[in-house]
Amino acid sequence: MTSNRMPWAFAALLVAAMAWGSTVVVAKSAFESISPINLLVVRLVLTGVVLVAVFSTRLRMPRAVAVRGMVLGALFTAGIASQIIGLQYTPASLSGFVTASYVVFTAIISAVLLRQRQPATTWLAVGLTIVGIVILASGASRGDAGFGFGAALTLFGAVMFAFHIVLLGRWVRPETVQQLTVMQALMGTAVALVVVPFTGFDMPRDPILWGQLLYLGIFCGAVTLFLQSWAQSYVAATPSAVIMCSEPVFSAIFAIGFGFEPLTVHIIVGGSLVVVALLLTAWPRKRGRVIDALVEEVRRRRSRPA
Repeated sequence: MTSNRMPWAFAALLVAAMAWGSTVVVAKSAFESISPINLLVVRLVLTGVVLVAVFSTRLRMPRAVAVRGMVLGALFTAGIASQIIGLQYTPASLSGFVTASYVVFTAIISAVLLRQRQPATTWLAVGLTIVGIVILASGASRGDAGFGFGAALTLFGAVMFAFHIVLLGRWVRPETVQQLTVMQALMGTAVALVVVPFTGFDMPRDPILWGQLLYLGIFCGAVTLFLQSWAQSYVAATPSAVIMCSEPVFSAIFAIGFGFEPLTVHIIVGGSLVVVALLLTAWPRKRGRVIDALVEEVRRRRSRPA
């Protein structure tokens, strides 16, 4: 049964990546009418309201599940907040690709803290992702925004997303998906309500802005949070991270398609490397073992005395 759901889990992660990729473009556009903090508040509250309404029967849960949901919610909210605030100072495509560096941190956290052995194909995918992000960042740094405060804040958000992915993969089970999802959303809503008195919040009135906020809060928030939680109950943390790192490819596509940024060689080359990394992660295991065996053979030959 699990193997039959794997393709759907991969598809769910790709849909989530596409939605999050569109987030940076929609949010960048919304900044003309609303501050990043207020956008974040509305988005988190909308996500919480929708998921509580949908999963109202799942609000009662064991204490351990509730605590884990709160931890995951805090990490996810910190990541979203860092990304949205950093986006104010960062080009949309660069923000997406810096965020995608969570694939690197996910692999490191899984290998070091959880002592999970990663196959050679995963490390190859991580390496390609790093190179792709560097190429894209070097292209974006030629602009007047540069790789400065905004990108650094976005990078911090990527670390938060990495911890979220690793812990979600460790804690989520098919039977606890709904409970963990709604608890994460409630944590985000609680944080938003706490900061409201300090933000000078003013209720948006522009219908176009509300359309953007509803898209960010419902589809990019509630729907994708559930899709990620469900998918990670079947897909391991590091492969999940590499699949979701297709997010910046979608960011670049949307940014270029809507005329926010020009198509450059850096975007083509760097984005292509990220796509290759994605395909390597989804590589059938039988073929993946061939690469693992080749890498292991190279290691053995290097270790032989001359």
